[in-house]
Amino acid sequence: MPTATEIYRTHPTEQEIAEVLDLREIATLGSLNDDGSVHLAYVIFLFEDGVFRLETSSVTRKARNIAARQAASIIVGGRASSGRSLMVEAEGTARIVAPPESVDLNRRVLAKYVVDGAVDDLNATWSRFDDICIELRPERWRSWTNTLLRAEAETGTGRSYSEIWKPD
Repeated sequence: MPTATEIYRTHPTEQEIAEVLDLREIATLGSLNDDGSVHLAYVIFLFEDGVFRLETSSVTRKARNIAARQAASIIVGGRASSGRSLMVEAEGTARIVAPPESVDLNRRVLAKYVVDGAVDDLNATWSRFDDICIELRPERWRSWTNTLLRAEAETGTGRSYSEIWKPD
């Protein structure tokens, strides 16, 4: 029987992490407000060249927070091809990328999520509002997979994991 330490320190493989970062998942970005509290925002993202890229507007709280205080974190959850559910979190230094460089970066972010024929039109439309790109360069990584916790749930209940949870 695994201990709590073993369950909560079970890490995915580097391959599983890379697979989840390639998925079209929605991530959560954390930035620091003026009063030191954390602002959380859902974001679409692209992880390339060791950097997270997030398209957004310069008027958003996340953009204002990053401009004032460059510390940020991002968390992404998903299921790797191994079938294991996992969470990947990165903390680091963020910066604002302004136009004209942000236009192409934001297009690349959108290309991850939008069908090919709509990327350029959507980018042209949204670039009037989403004028900047946030780049987050990870300095610390954390990851976790529920493999052992899931196995304990199945053993303890005598049910498959999908039978335990209410359907979507």
